[in-house]
Amino acid sequence: MTLVEHQVKGISRNLLDTDLPGEPLHIHISEVAAGSRAHPPHQHGGYEAFYMIEGEGVLEIGDETHVLTANESAIFDPQKLHGLRNDSDQPMRYMVIIFRDNG
Repeated sequence: MTLVEHQVKGISRNLLDTDLPGEPLHIHISEVAAGSRAHPPHQHGGYEAFYMIEGEGVLEIGDETHVLTANESAIFDPQKLHGLRNDSDQPMRYMVIIFRDNG
């Protein structure tokens, strides 16, 4: 096994096992300014989780919305239309974890 540095957004050092096929588990940290969103709602394969580090966000999954605050998380099917918006007056920071089901 060899661990090599693998760049990901928002994390100063990330090590990836070269024995793994590609990057089956992706993580990164995003920061979103008050009153905005990182990107429009979207869909993709695999499995996804958000972990709120700081601030508050509104998780949109299909027609549902759920508020996530610091130290809260959600695990969901990203094949459903989903997004995360910041309706507050403070920035939010959250970790994204995506398992890419390549099977």
